[in-house]
Amino acid sequence: MTLKTHLPVVSFGGTSVTVDSSGQHAQWLRLVRGLDEGWEVRGEDTVIPSAAGRVARNRVRDTLTIDLEGVIVGVGATPALQVANTRTRLTALRALFDPAAAPASLVVELEDGTEASITCRTLNLVTLDYPDPVYRPVSIELEAVGADWVIA
Repeated sequence: MTLKTHLPVVSFGGTSVTVDSSGQHAQWLRLVRGLDEGWEVRGEDTVIPSAAGRVARNRVRDTLTIDLEGVIVGVGATPALQVANTRTRLTALRALFDPAAAPASLVVELEDGTEASITCRTLNLVTLDYPDPVYRPVSIELEAVGADWVIA
């Protein structure tokens, strides 16, 4: 049995983030952090100067950082059309992962083919320069607040 080391992202906010063009993936994202990591918590223990140790206080689950990585590859019959398609895909991806937008559901495919979803919001989207203007690596940082992953 081969396990997936990075889980493919199916959709964000109900929009597919995997675009297939003639049997070739022109755009794909994968989950590289956030499914099996622990949540950051809020809350502090009380330190009493005269007492040994601390008085433990409640901790509340706060945030979970989720990282996605991927690539956009422009498709088209000519190099000019491929570059234009890359720009169109980047513009659409920036609109989908807008940090000012409301939280949305992120869906990933697990190792066994089932899907897991979590509500999160975008913190940052970075596109990296690459010598070929048709090929653009992307990195997206999301933050889940409150609810945990739901396995379908």
